[in-house]
Amino acid sequence: MRGVVCVGAFLVALATSASGSAQRRDADPCIRPGETPVQLTASDGADIYGVELGSGSTGVVLGHQYLSDHCELIDFARTLAGAGYRALTIDFRGFGASSGGAAYRYDRDVAAAVARLRADGATRVELVGASMGGTAVLVAASTITPSVDEVVSLSGPARYHGLDALRAVRRSHVPVRFVVGRTDRPFAADAVALTKAAASRDKAILRLPGGRHGSSLLDLPRGLSFVLQFLAR
Repeated sequence: MRGVVCVGAFLVALATSASGSAQRRDADPCIRPGETPVQLTASDGADIYGVELGSGSTGVVLGHQYLSDHCELIDFARTLAGAGYRALTIDFRGFGASSGGAAYRYDRDVAAAVARLRADGATRVELVGASMGGTAVLVAASTITPSVDEVVSLSGPARYHGLDALRAVRRSHVPVRFVVGRTDRPFAADAVALTKAAASRDKAILRLPGGRHGSSLLDLPRGLSFVLQFLAR
């Protein structure tokens, strides 16, 4: 997986460079000219790194899966930026260049990214997360105020290290979409359970053939189209 390779390269580069956004830009193997490295502080003090792309009034926070980093979803972020969105792909705490804070509170990292996009001019904010990132965005969507506008989970488990997406969707009315591979166990069953439990009246699930997981679902034309059409409403 490209995201896993990026983690190692990024951490090695960071170990040999000074801190600060300029140095992180130089160390980041995924960033291109015109893309902005950002440093965020979560509500519990976690230091969160990300890359911001685009300049639209609709912002999209992107959250990666386990053993990955912001590089995993940066190509999708570029697709969004090219379509007029402002996208922010982040490293969750404990991955890539992000650290500190309470263990596994990835929802707080998402909230920090939402605040950044709003500060940068986004008047509408959407969330997309892969696997554990899907759990994180579902939990974050249930607590962020003002509410985010839409949320997408790509193979997000119902529960992950204390993050309870099942409980979150039962109290959230944010429009939500679930995408999962039919044979991706146990995530396929989790996606069905989450869809049924979601309190939002605006909810749907796309179950794709095979066992693709997380962000790889965006490599399938039906998966990519389903997500893009939802975000563009």
